[in-house]
Amino acid sequence: MSTNKEKIYKYIQKQFLEDQKKGEDNGVETKEVSNFLNIKRSNASALLNQLIKEDLLKKSSTRPVHYYLSDRITHTAFDDVIGGRNSLSEAVKQAKAAINFPGGALPIHIIATPGSGTTYFSKILIRYAKEQKIIPINAPYHEINCKLLEDKPALLNEELFGKNDNNYFVSKYKNSVIMINHYEKLDTAQVYRINHALDQIQNKTGNLIILSTIPENKNKINLPIKIELPSFDQKPISEKLAIIEAMFEKQARNSGKPIITASDLILALAQHSYNYGFKSLSKLIVLASAKAYLRSLDDNKDTIYINTGDLPDTFVFNKTLDAKNYQKIQRLINNRENFVFKGNTLNSIDSIERKYESKLYEKIDSKYQDLSQEGLKAENIQQVVFNRVKELYSKYGFQDCHVEGNTNNQESLQELSKIVPKDIIDLTAGYLTEATKVLKRRFDSSIFYGLCLHINSIINLGTNNKHEISDQKVKQLKNTYSQEYTLTTAFVDRIEKRLHYSFDEEQKINLLMFLVEPKKSKKHPVVLYAMHGDGVAHYLSEVTNKLNDKDNSYSYDMQLNKKMDIVYKELRNLVININQDQGIIVIYDMGSFKDIFNRITDETNIPIRLINVPVTLVGLEVARRAVNTTNIDDIYHDVLSNLQTWNSNTTNNKQNMIITLCHTGEGGAVQLKDYIEQYSHLDFTVKAMSISDRAVLAKNVQDLRKVYNIRSFIGTYNPNLFRIPFISITKIFENSHKDLDKILSFIPVHSTSSIYDRIYDYYQNELKYTHVDQLKETMPQVIDALNEQYELDENQLIGVFTHIVGIIENALAGKKRQQINLSEKKIEYLRTDFDYLQNVLKILERKFNIVFNNSDLYTIVAILRKL
Repeated sequence: MSTNKEKIYKYIQKQFLEDQKKGEDNGVETKEVSNFLNIKRSNASALLNQLIKEDLLKKSSTRPVHYYLSDRITHTAFDDVIGGRNSLSEAVKQAKAAINFPGGALPIHIIATPGSGTTYFSKILIRYAKEQKIIPINAPYHEINCKLLEDKPALLNEELFGKNDNNYFVSKYKNSVIMINHYEKLDTAQVYRINHALDQIQNKTGNLIILSTIPENKNKINLPIKIELPSFDQKPISEKLAIIEAMFEKQARNSGKPIITASDLILALAQHSYNYGFKSLSKLIVLASAKAYLRSLDDNKDTIYINTGDLPDTFVFNKTLDAKNYQKIQRLINNRENFVFKGNTLNSIDSIERKYESKLYEKIDSKYQDLSQEGLKAENIQQVVFNRVKELYSKYGFQDCHVEGNTNNQESLQELSKIVPKDIIDLTAGYLTEATKVLKRRFDSSIFYGLCLHINSIINLGTNNKHEISDQKVKQLKNTYSQEYTLTTAFVDRIEKRLHYSFDEEQKINLLMFLVEPKKSKKHPVVLYAMHGDGVAHYLSEVTNKLNDKDNSYSYDMQLNKKMDIVYKELRNLVININQDQGIIVIYDMGSFKDIFNRITDETNIPIRLINVPVTLVGLEVARRAVNTTNIDDIYHDVLSNLQTWNSNTTNNKQNMIITLCHTGEGGAVQLKDYIEQYSHLDFTVKAMSISDRAVLAKNVQDLRKVYNIRSFIGTYNPNLFRIPFISITKIFENSHKDLDKILSFIPVHSTSSIYDRIYDYYQNELKYTHVDQLKETMPQVIDALNEQYELDENQLIGVFTHIVGIIENALAGKKRQQINLSEKKIEYLRTDFDYLQNVLKILERKFNIVFNNSDLYTIVAILRKL
């Protein structure tokens, strides 16, 4: 988190760069800084003076005082580019080298996939060139977009080479920026002529020449400076988060309202893959902000709250990061539950939709008021206005090029383009893309190709293809498929505007029927993987979809420390979103998934079938056994013979049970039961019972043992029945619920579970006088206390654990105890340790009826303090 001093310095840097665009340097006043951070003027002045002492700022001798960047600090347009010192560091270095080349800037070649920020990076390049006085502050900008002129080869040639080939782009402009975009659309002859022109260039015109293309085309232009920009998906997670925050800050500034959104939504945006990188991400954020802004008008709130419903239904929220990235994200977000954007943070995100966004919220306000006066309901107002927002956004070039499904097959599209003009293909793709979002269903590629051919046959081939639909049928279709009719009407309007062709009502209904047809297709159940850990379910689902060539498999990864109420909410939302009316088959590993999905079925009536594949438990069991035996076949055959019962996590094929106790069997026992069922992932059965009548309790427990494996009693005191381990209620509530499963498994909270499981298993067969169940009751508390005081490493923990158990076993066996001659001076030197140990070990002395002598204490201290 940035300090106020850092924020002030960055703010002054931004102001400096803004002034440089105009050839000025006005500095900032104390009052301006005070208002920016919303702090007292005296505090702002103190921070500014600290920056002066650090030689980062200087101030004027005039009144009012103005603060400027120190002369020793060199600032450029690249300084605050997100990723400038990371993913874009090489790009920045190359750009600076090209622009500052002796004798004039070298032509620059930018290579990037669509949506990687070519436009943004080019703007920074140009700004930097102006700062370095390579080109004038007011240098004209000339862009030749080969993609837009692809269908007009004569005009494109004229732009590049002049009329009659006598005025090439390199010579027709002076002291200017020349940008040639998407030159992959040029033919071989045009590329050759550009190469020839660049080879002959003597940059005496003071121009900055930039060319851009896609990676597949990068070797066609011969330039020494080739800048390859990483795609959004290739950027590190820290940069993605910074970009998303900057975009939300911009929306808060444009809307005039603070924006609040949950960390989970921000993380989902950062993990998502985008077909068109920055453009797709920007579109999502703008539309979500606009939708939430509209809701704030309905609710008369001064703050915009963005939730998951503001993103498209097709957006996937449950992609799981790998463990390394997950830990990195937790550090980056600092465990924040929400992000708050106030719109007072300047950033370097300056994308091409600025002119649109600046007036977007004004348009929403205006349209909202118009519709309110017509007496429409709030939900109708939202729908109409949001459709208008999407329509406005589309005007600025953010339409998806292809619809969902297989319509993005480049070879098929190339074949289609030989028959159907590009305008019709683009319009139809936009039509089906919008239909996919509005109707929430996918359209097969055959619908896309068929619709393109159908429209082309009507417009360009004069084929009416009418079906003589009656007026009554037309009216019925319009009423039954009102959404489809609205979409089709809008589509027809776009065709009329671009292609100047007017459809009659019957032709419009024919188009509508392309959308109706998919409804007749059969719907199928879907598959959901639900697994513990980071990424397990995600990768299983990903492999399933790839091998099956279908997108009918989904995933949910449950982090081990996630609260169960959050898990339930997330799973419920996921189930609702992925259900296709035919139910869900869930493949899960262990834990409380079964109860959660049964509850979801009860509440939603969505059919869910559960398949338990306890691979995690099997792995744990195999790993545990592998430590205790050297015979691989013993492990192998034992595991195979018990494979069907591993999900009970017992060796006697019984379901595990925990018994909670109080005097009535209600009250505290029931609360304990509810607490364990809410936070434990062990899938143990929990039963609340009365402890008031010991005889009745013993009989009931004896009956339960015939069916269940009784793991432990939990209560205020130990009933000492059938050598069943006891866990104090204090132990449960003195520790975080995140450690509950460790406590229930008799694992020291600060220790590694598998290690102590192996120790207990080993002692079960080796100890003759010491009961392992009693060790499980007492040793975790002892080890936790020692670890808290001495901060032990794993070797020390295991060493002191086994050493203490050895002392207990020898004492109970009646063996002669070790005697070490300890001087009074040494005992006094270790007095604090001895006193602490005597207090900690009292629980063992009471449980096993022994006393630890000074020699015992000294050997334990020697391990703890590595003497």
